[in-house]
Amino acid sequence: MSDATRAVRGRGPTLAPTPLRRASLWLVTAAMVLVVGLKSYPPPVGGIPWHVFGWPLLGAGLWAAVRSGPAAWAKSAVLFAWLIGVLFVTRIDGDTGNNHVLELVVALGVGVLMVPALAARHWIGEPLDYSWFQGRWSAKMWLWLPTGFVIAYGFLWLYFHVLTPTLHHSWPLPPHGEGSTEALWRLFWGCNFVGIWDELAFINFVFVLTHRQFKFIEANIAQAVFFTSFLHEMAFVGWGPVVIYLFALIQGLTYKRTGSLFYILILHLMIDTILFYMIANRWYPGWGWHPW
Repeated sequence: MSDATRAVRGRGPTLAPTPLRRASLWLVTAAMVLVVGLKSYPPPVGGIPWHVFGWPLLGAGLWAAVRSGPAAWAKSAVLFAWLIGVLFVTRIDGDTGNNHVLELVVALGVGVLMVPALAARHWIGEPLDYSWFQGRWSAKMWLWLPTGFVIAYGFLWLYFHVLTPTLHHSWPLPPHGEGSTEALWRLFWGCNFVGIWDELAFINFVFVLTHRQFKFIEANIAQAVFFTSFLHEMAFVGWGPVVIYLFALIQGLTYKRTGSLFYILILHLMIDTILFYMIANRWYPGWGWHPW
């Protein structure tokens, strides 16, 4: 059984990664934080942007990946570098205007989903997982859906109303009555598009390729850093990195246990529905139903 097959089944590689290969993973992961996660964050000292410190780490990570072998990991690291580069040149925020939506569809849809998927199949020779369904859902899986919904509602309510009360400004909406209905529809579909993209990019792409060379805990920690870096740059400021990182870890664990992309997408879209509700009601108080 190949390492790739074992990873798809949640068993990871047969041999522990070498120190150099492990170093390559964390150098590339650190580069994701500096180049993408802190792209819009104020420079640390001297007006030097964070990404200036990230590119050397990315180069060192690629060098270490090539030197450490196997070739599949070196090629995977190159695809992660491609992901970082695409996200760096893409404007990532909550704007729902036509031009920005088109930019995101092309950059995120084609650049980050289609290109790596084709490269994994034809260049690495190990296609991405795309395990949508894995047998019947257990009672625990069905129970986790409403439980996760309630927990997510509580966390997001606390996030929007207590921890970071200005969070809704990350998704600019017009004054009530001035095109607000159209803006809300754009926001709704935008939240769902990004939610689907998150899982395909960070679970089915970053996690799957990483788990083929590293054990689950390392692969999951790394994908959660990628996941959090992107969403922090997009909108989730303040306490966002903590909230998103925990969510990403849970999604990686859920995928490992269920083997179902469809299941984690359902979970994510349920939470995005709560997210949309929170944003809408912060901009337009009383817009929707309030449980308290």
